[in-house]
Formats: sequence, structure tokens, C-alpha cells
Amino acid sequence: MKLNNFIASAVVATLALTSCEKTDYDVQFDRDTHVKIMSDNSVTSYAVSSCTGKDTSFTVDFGVAMCINVANLPGIDDVRYDDYEFYAMLDGRKVKGFQNLKDQVSKFSQGLIEGNINMQLSGHNDLAVYLLHENMYKAQFFVENGDGQIFELQLKEVY
Repeated sequence: MKLNNFIASAVVATLALTSCEKTDYDVQFDRDTHVKIMSDNSVTSYAVSSCTGKDTSFTVDFGVAMCINVANLPGIDDVRYDDYEFYAMLDGRKVKGFQNLKDQVSKFSQGLIEGNINMQLSGHNDLAVYLLHENMYKAQFFVENGDGQIFELQLKEVY
């Protein structure tokens, strides 16, 4: 019985130690400037006519594309003080911030959403682009630094 407990403990300890190891790829992935999209977001507007009872409620599903490690790009040393612009190109037009959702979401809902994301990004709303679900995989992402250099970023993760 003692031998079985020892073996079980050794297996658990080995798994715990090896699960924390990072490969060179994982470390490089963490340092690269890239984009992640938080995709499980939606806003539902409820509207029922008091006269006819007709329900015209609708839901807008969207993702928040976030620029990760922007300060690793040339010309951007501090996100608080350096000039840069994070944006998506969608069907040949530049999309920044909440532009892709303005027609689908009320100003009140927009304020709630942006406030929540602002907290998650430590006050850096300029690092987020809000995209409808159908546009998440069609968009290309870029950062332009204060010197006018443009860097294309890869979408690395949608979660």
C-alpha cells in the first residue's frame, strides 16, 4: 500500500512539474506582438410592442480584438506616452475601436461594453477593436507607430 501511494505521489509530482515547462515556441509566442480575440460577447436588445405584443428583440454577437505586446514594436516604448494606432482593415477600410458596432449597438450599451473592456486593458481602449462575429476572421490587423511605420499583426488566438 505504501508503495502504491509513493508511486501515485511521484506521478502527480512529475505531472505538476512538467506541465509548467514552457517550450521555446511558447516563450516566443508570449513575446511577439500579435492579436487575440475574445469572441464570446453579445448584446441583446429586448423590444416588445405594448400595442401588438410583437417581439422585435435581437442579439449582436461580437469579438474584441486586442493587441498584445504592442510595446515590443520599434518606436513604441511605453503605451502611455508613445503615439501609435491599432486598427483592423475590413473590406478595404480602416476600422478602429467601436466603429464596426456603432450601427448595431445603442450608445448606452456601447458605454457599458467599452467600460468593461477598458478595465481589462488597464485603461488602454486604443488596444481594442470591436468586430462583429462575421468579421473576426476577415479582418487584417495593423499598428502604425508615431514615425509612420506600419506593422501587420497576426491573429494568434480566438477564445
